[in-house]
Amino acid sequence: MSQSDPTARPNVVVILADDMGYGDLSSYGSRLVETKHIDSIGRDGVRFTDGYSTAPLCSPSRAGLVTGRYQQRFGFEQQVSSGAFPERREVRLDDGSLAPLQGEAEFLRRGVPLVEKNFGELFLAAGYHTAVVGKWHLGHGPDFLPQNRGFEHSVVFHGNTSLQATNPDDPEMFSLKVDFHDEAADTAWTREGLNEIRRNGEIVTVDQYLMFYFRDQVVDFISQHKDTERPFMLYFAMNSPVPPLQVPRRYFEALRASIPNIAQRGYNALLMAQDDAVGAVLDALRDAGLAENTLVVFVSDNGTALSRPGSNAPFSGGKYSTLEGGIRMPFMMRWPGQVPQGMVFSKPVSTLDILPTIAAACGVSTAASKPLDGVDLLPYLKGLQPGAPHEVLFWKLAAYSAVRVGKWKLYLEPRSGVARLYDLERDPVEANDLSAAEPRVFVEMKARYAAWDQSLPPRAWTNISPVFNK
Repeated sequence: MSQSDPTARPNVVVILADDMGYGDLSSYGSRLVETKHIDSIGRDGVRFTDGYSTAPLCSPSRAGLVTGRYQQRFGFEQQVSSGAFPERREVRLDDGSLAPLQGEAEFLRRGVPLVEKNFGELFLAAGYHTAVVGKWHLGHGPDFLPQNRGFEHSVVFHGNTSLQATNPDDPEMFSLKVDFHDEAADTAWTREGLNEIRRNGEIVTVDQYLMFYFRDQVVDFISQHKDTERPFMLYFAMNSPVPPLQVPRRYFEALRASIPNIAQRGYNALLMAQDDAVGAVLDALRDAGLAENTLVVFVSDNGTALSRPGSNAPFSGGKYSTLEGGIRMPFMMRWPGQVPQGMVFSKPVSTLDILPTIAAACGVSTAASKPLDGVDLLPYLKGLQPGAPHEVLFWKLAAYSAVRVGKWKLYLEPRSGVARLYDLERDPVEANDLSAAEPRVFVEMKARYAAWDQSLPPRAWTNISPVFNK
């Protein structure tokens, strides 16, 4: 039975943006650029208004997404790397002692434990072709690499980010070197170390603009697997719009009249290029005759940093923060004939739900996984299950935590004693602390967080970046 047969098990394409803010897309309110291809996923399927990542930071949010479990349950609370060269920075703990972070052995031990199953492993065991293209960032030791964790085909870099264009002085390329975060000097402007591109484990030389190279790898994979008996599960972890801020100049020039600020123009030009890359993937599915039998998910891993020209509007906070701007994401899903077209779903959902949802859609068993925290969203989207998919959602990243129950959000900075209660229906920007006005809700939410936090193991490592070593 070929994949063109509508009774065949569906293919899956999970597209993950890197540090894209809630307000960066035109379907989520941007008036600076039209992201018509990405928007089409929600237009042809469902757009989630209250979709969340599991962390406001790349590595841990990805660990939660691929396993369907709170990453804190296996100690994966922080980045696996905050730079390609961990030996360059000496880090000390609160008591002044040297943190056990320096050296290759420490660096290589971090990743998703083997006892935790990701969607690549589960889908491969169920007979699917599996592939990952783009940013991995889930561990650098042999046990944690994609080719050893369920992905038959991988074209990735392992670290935080990688140079989009190897020649920043190319007149056809717009490049703006802005230090968006502490590690930018070590990570954003190099292809060395963890940022080298690896194809099935082997380093390859890439002269093409990197986002478009990854785009072409995805398109080629779809083309090569359109007529095979086995369906595929493809994870496209895009390297955009995270720095470095490099984009073909034609995109930059197209916005010259409408966006006078250079950094903002460059950032939105990068969003345009990313939108075209997603459009090429959607076109490849259509050209291969697979669009009607492919479940497509688009989501971001966390919000954009406040020091960048992106947008988390209308929310407060950004990357690193458990305020809404750091954790509420553009999130869409399309599956023709199965997910209602043009649906807007306003109940809280999470990237934890991606694994159980695609597994249920494809008849893939999750029995090998430990108990999932995510849920299958399909019954809720089809109207078969009333109510909200989640009664409660939790977040924890170093010094920042949060809990959401219905309309209520508890924002916490446990180490400094900060605890604020917000009504997200009336106050989505989290401006009015209701902890004194709603003492019963406040106490109940704090108790919920304490019980969840106490159920977790200690974090498996401390991050090498002082920003998160709190």
